[in-house]
Amino acid sequence: MDFVRLEKHEDGVLFAFIDNPHDRINTLSEPVISEMESVLDEVGTDHFAKALIFISAKEDNFIVGSDIRDFDKISEPGSAREILTRVHTLFNRIANLHYPSIAAINGPCLGGGLELALACHFRIATDSRKTVLGQPEVSLGLVPAAGGTQRLTRIAGIRRALPLMLTGKRLSANEARTLRIVDIVVYPGDLPNTAKRCVPFLRKRFPRQVSHRAVFSLDWLLETFPPARRIYFHTARRRVARQSDHHYPALFKVIDCVEAGIAGTMSDGFKAEIEAFGSLAVSPQSRSLRHLFFARTGLKKKHYGSDPGPVELVGVVGSGFMGTGIAAVSAESGCRVAIKDVSQEKLSVSLKEIWKSLDRRTRSRKLTPVQRDKFYSLVVPAADYSSISSAGLVIEAVFEDLGIKHQVLREVESVTSEECIFASNTSAIPISRIAEVSKRPQNVIGMHYFSPVQKMPLLEVIVTERCADWVLATAVSVGRKQGKTVIVVRDGPGFYTTRILMPFILEGIKLIEEGAAVEDVDAAIRSFGFPVGPFKLLDEVGIEVAEHVVRELEESFVHRGLHAPAGLESILISGYAGKKKGVGFYDYHPRLIDMVRMQGFEPARPVNSNIYGFFGGGRRKSVDSSQICKRLVYLMVNEAALCLQQGTISSPEDGDIGAVFGLGFPPFLGGPFRYLDSAGMGQVVSEMEYLCSTHGRRFEPAPILVHMAAHQEKFYG
Repeated sequence: MDFVRLEKHEDGVLFAFIDNPHDRINTLSEPVISEMESVLDEVGTDHFAKALIFISAKEDNFIVGSDIRDFDKISEPGSAREILTRVHTLFNRIANLHYPSIAAINGPCLGGGLELALACHFRIATDSRKTVLGQPEVSLGLVPAAGGTQRLTRIAGIRRALPLMLTGKRLSANEARTLRIVDIVVYPGDLPNTAKRCVPFLRKRFPRQVSHRAVFSLDWLLETFPPARRIYFHTARRRVARQSDHHYPALFKVIDCVEAGIAGTMSDGFKAEIEAFGSLAVSPQSRSLRHLFFARTGLKKKHYGSDPGPVELVGVVGSGFMGTGIAAVSAESGCRVAIKDVSQEKLSVSLKEIWKSLDRRTRSRKLTPVQRDKFYSLVVPAADYSSISSAGLVIEAVFEDLGIKHQVLREVESVTSEECIFASNTSAIPISRIAEVSKRPQNVIGMHYFSPVQKMPLLEVIVTERCADWVLATAVSVGRKQGKTVIVVRDGPGFYTTRILMPFILEGIKLIEEGAAVEDVDAAIRSFGFPVGPFKLLDEVGIEVAEHVVRELEESFVHRGLHAPAGLESILISGYAGKKKGVGFYDYHPRLIDMVRMQGFEPARPVNSNIYGFFGGGRRKSVDSSQICKRLVYLMVNEAALCLQQGTISSPEDGDIGAVFGLGFPPFLGGPFRYLDSAGMGQVVSEMEYLCSTHGRRFEPAPILVHMAAHQEKFYG
């Protein structure tokens, strides 16, 4: 057998080594399923067997999930029923073996991989940082359909299992152990022998008794009292509806499956899983989310023409919010970091924030205390440039001022080697302008991180015409080690993400100049699927930063009818600078209701009504939400199309990834280019031409869209 190799030991311990010969990762593909069935046919009635251990022959992964390419073969809801029924039968056979079945896990154990592990009687996992367990199916618009909604609920309890499945959260081995998902956590070395040594201990606990629900526990209550069950699941659906605005049907299907298994039997839950998976697999939301998955996976494999150079020390200049975040993710990637600032006080605050970030991850069991201490020890504060003189890469994260960036570049180049790369974290200033004062412009590149750095997955790498291939390859390599999804874009004002965001923001301001209410514009955009509206975003970013970026980009947009609003500078002069200062478009001053802390509940912030004095006065009018969405979203996707046409981005996939993971473009729509395909190119162009005639030339559709509409073409065939 090629995919599952059976190994029998004289002491009665059986190993089923899972190894996809055609890929570096294991998936729960049809060949794996078939060969697991053959293994069970051979050993299922073996009376001399002491244990069957499922283990990966790969060094760094168990099973990362199902082969998602197989999902595209599902043409109708019922066509998934046969294979899922086979998988359920297989996993039930594993669960019903007359001797212990054990999953020995090192590396990612996700989706179908975790469902296999849950079907086993026991689970052993290593404490490697690469070992993560989870049911991330909702991120693909699907549900766990191989028993996950039933077994995870019974093992971890509904209160813990349901949020895991609704969020797709990934757990470390230690986190999983606290939830009873993992029984034993071991060191990564020599896992086969370690698992074998655990067999006598686990056999004493076999057959594993199903723990009875403690009286008055939530699980006991839901199983025993139907009225309590109805209230609980009704509340869960309301919370999901409030948070997702019904854009993600998979979330509701997860709840349906869990409820079916609790109200009835596991078999009822299994049937619900199969039906839910079939209907979701052909849904437009799942197709868009799978599109993003493949696009993101493709970026991880993309080669940029040269091998990366070595970077053992990363220098970070500027210890503000962004610099601190960049230093933190660099240290967690295993690099030594020197963070430089002229202010010793700011450096102290930065180090405290890095420690607090690492300590939070330790308390949540994502890191061990040893890992926390190791990563923190990699960060060194620097009051001068001597500590970064040997850096292979220096990232500046100072204020968005060209003069300051020029000064930092000169200072860095004066103390570093000829091979040192200088990267700017600017979000708008062209890298070629920063490189004008460089002695080695081929080493200057842009690395645009998103705030907060530790949470936002995207890194936008910006290349100039003079940038060396090895410099680009090194910047991408560092970003990937930091855990970022990296897109490479061509230099220019605003690059890609800031450039397509700018008309979106400016049109929002244009609407309030016309009399729309701030909260109405934000609410319309949230209902479209964005996490926040333009005004909440401005407050979060900081109106001072936004105003500076608008001024920087105005020259590129003014000829197309997009102007920097005078009101933006005026509100800054009046002290309305955003959330950090307590008031911007919204009022963030403390209120009594802010003391309320309920899961899934965040009190709405009142609009700062004084803001309207700078945008046409206090009288507001109602504006149709669909018109709000069209005006803002069409400008964003049109700008994305122009970026593709002009070569700022190299592919629609890069554009979709950048907008979704950098700006919060609704994932269920798949990104600007996927959205244009699904909305209909002809329809979008027609509506933009109408808006152009009624609202101005800023709505003139990009030539590439006009051409594609005329020829009935799509970005994705």
